[in-house]
Amino acid sequence: MDAPRIADAIARYVLDEAALILLVLDRAGSLLRANAYACRLIGFNAGGSHAALLPECFADLVVDFTQGVTLSGMLEQPEKPHLLNIRTAGGLPQTFYFRFLDLGPEILAVGEVNSLEIETLRRNLILANHELSNLSRELQKTNAELVRSNDLKNQFLGMAAHDLRNPIGVILSYSEFLSEEAADVLNEEHLQFLQTIRRSSEFMLRLLNDLLDVARIESGRLDLEREPVDLAALIRENVLLNQVLADKKGIRIAFRAEDGLPPVPADRQKIEQVLNNLLSNAMKFSPAGTSVDVTLARNDGDAVVSIRDEGPGIPESDRQKLFQPFARMSVKSTGGEKSTGLGLAIVRKIVQGHAGRIRVDSEPGRGTTVSFSLPLTDPSGGAP
Repeated sequence: MDAPRIADAIARYVLDEAALILLVLDRAGSLLRANAYACRLIGFNAGGSHAALLPECFADLVVDFTQGVTLSGMLEQPEKPHLLNIRTAGGLPQTFYFRFLDLGPEILAVGEVNSLEIETLRRNLILANHELSNLSRELQKTNAELVRSNDLKNQFLGMAAHDLRNPIGVILSYSEFLSEEAADVLNEEHLQFLQTIRRSSEFMLRLLNDLLDVARIESGRLDLEREPVDLAALIRENVLLNQVLADKKGIRIAFRAEDGLPPVPADRQKIEQVLNNLLSNAMKFSPAGTSVDVTLARNDGDAVVSIRDEGPGIPESDRQKLFQPFARMSVKSTGGEKSTGLGLAIVRKIVQGHAGRIRVDSEPGRGTTVSFSLPLTDPSGGAP
């Protein structure tokens, strides 16, 4: 094959097949012709590989972030490759190294991808992917270790709480017995000692019961025994039980319920635990002479229970900590009652276990409203 035919074959390949940008410009920078690859990449509707293009300025194809790219400036350095971002038909700019050859009345712009740079980038991406895979394996290993540690913690917590509950219960029972049966033979100081023992034992027993609940919930053993529950009747029972404690602080509990609510598919004992916790909290932070209002209403497909007190309210800084175990709050109880710091965390888990939601609305100086909702239909699809 002779040299002219070789040159002609190379020229046809460059114009029709090669992944190079070849642009012929006039001295003003308007596009005159382009090869097939440039037409496909930029999106020109050219009739052939080197068909004439509609007049368009080369500068309009360049994504110039510096506003310092000029054709005349690049012509002054023909031997230097210029890194330019070219707009493409796909919408994303693509980077090419351009050289500009001055052909007199016309200018030839040749754009190519730096293959060495692409290979370096490819290797870096492979290395980064390997590092990411290693980190992912380490993270999975760490997560598995954390799960095992958490399971061991829950197991130990449950065993310790269970073993301590019986002796604490005995201490509480004996202190109550002595307070009732030996009141006539003990002096005032000794009776105060017994009262302190009883109150401390009651608090410790509540704490141990809460710890057992937390251990069961965190280990995934929140077993719910759903049955159709008359929520209004259950709330009335709990209001009557808690009214005895409320009377000691001079607090009135009022309850009103919307008529016609159907039974709620729920675990009666667990929902009773939620109600008792929320009512005791409301009374704990309510001053004497105030009211705690309990309402039951229907909202779309949910039964919504709201418990509103007239206490000091909760500062914004404390609201994020409300449902965290052992969180310390700045609001103090009005009667010096102690808190285990676990009640609301347990309440939220129980409500969420019923596919319900819980929220707190509060404003300092204007009381607090805690509301929780329970679906009126079984989350598994059954009827109430």
